[in-house]
Amino acid sequence: MGEQTRKIYRIERIDSLNGMWYTEAGVFEPTIQELCPNSIAKDFPMEYSDDHKIDGKHWYSAGKDKDSMHFWFSKEDATRLLSNGFKLMEYYVKEWFEKEHEILFTRESIVSEKIIPLEEVWN
Repeated sequence: MGEQTRKIYRIERIDSLNGMWYTEAGVFEPTIQELCPNSIAKDFPMEYSDDHKIDGKHWYSAGKDKDSMHFWFSKEDATRLLSNGFKLMEYYVKEWFEKEHEILFTRESIVSEKIIPLEEVWN
């Protein structure tokens, strides 16, 4: 787990905090398959993981850095998501842990956040 501050990236609906596969409440709802039928990540196995409830906290998925966002989404995917109410967020967090292709963080540990343009990640 992190003790300092770490910059991460996430595409989400900031009005509801829903992600691509799960709602804020943890209900499996693969929005990515509907909005981006040709997505890089639409068929990734995204089954429930206890990692998202470690220490009784709610942990959210994010990209470790700008380059890792390309593993999950193409520019076309990101453009479609943004045109459907999602935002590309840059967060600085104090609490995180890394997995192979993602980083998990808690919302309580966010110290800074901003919406950034797609061009900062996808040229």
